[in-house]
Amino acid sequence: MIEHSKLYRGEVVHERMEPQRHAFAYPMTFFGFDLQELPRLREAVGIFGYNERRPLRIRDSDFLHGEKKPILQQLDEFLPRERAGQRTVLISSPRYFGYAFNPVNFHLRMEGTRLLCAVAEVNNTFGDRHVYPLTDLEVVAAHTWTARCPKDFHVSPFNDMAGEYVFTFRIEADGIFLGVDLYRRGKCVMKTWLQGSARPLSRRNIFKYGLLHPFDTALNSFPRILWQAAVLYYKKRMKVYKRPSPASKHTLIDRDEP
Repeated sequence: MIEHSKLYRGEVVHERMEPQRHAFAYPMTFFGFDLQELPRLREAVGIFGYNERRPLRIRDSDFLHGEKKPILQQLDEFLPRERAGQRTVLISSPRYFGYAFNPVNFHLRMEGTRLLCAVAEVNNTFGDRHVYPLTDLEVVAAHTWTARCPKDFHVSPFNDMAGEYVFTFRIEADGIFLGVDLYRRGKCVMKTWLQGSARPLSRRNIFKYGLLHPFDTALNSFPRILWQAAVLYYKKRMKVYKRPSPASKHTLIDRDEP
């Protein structure tokens, strides 16, 4: 039985304030997978597979260190071990017919309706992967938490390595909001967020919101990134920063390393 995993229908939004204003939004279908429920996905929703070939599938090796051991075990390096009464939800998109590119995945450790801690897993277009373990959360409103950490991973070629991230998590029964804002010298220079309304993870909803809208899924993340980069470079003449060699202990995959 699938009790906690959900499908979300919503949008992803980017808003850049400096040095050139630029904003865009796209419709998005994404998922919240309870990691304990992954082995039961195929039985409950036959189109899904877990570490097996199916039209939609989740593979342990697509996350964190890229190892074949369960995602939950890989998370033990970054978060306290999951205890009785707790669950860990992966906000991500599965592979669609073998392909997916998720710029960011969120691993959310929950106890009931309360967020205990999280890991933001960032993939850039250069083939690198980095994690931000977020264990010091601040409650700012009902069902809403924030966390801060220095930026120490290269993502966009139009941003240097300076700044601090402010993460916002609003997690409710009927929807979710995940925000990542970049601050420099106390001023917000870029806002990004992913939000969606929850739907049951059923065959009907997967066909309605996922397979019938293929370009609103992870299938189209990479082309959209390239298009927006072209606009920033050719139209808005933004300065380009070269990719530095990753130096943080939280960079899990470095394209220059075997």
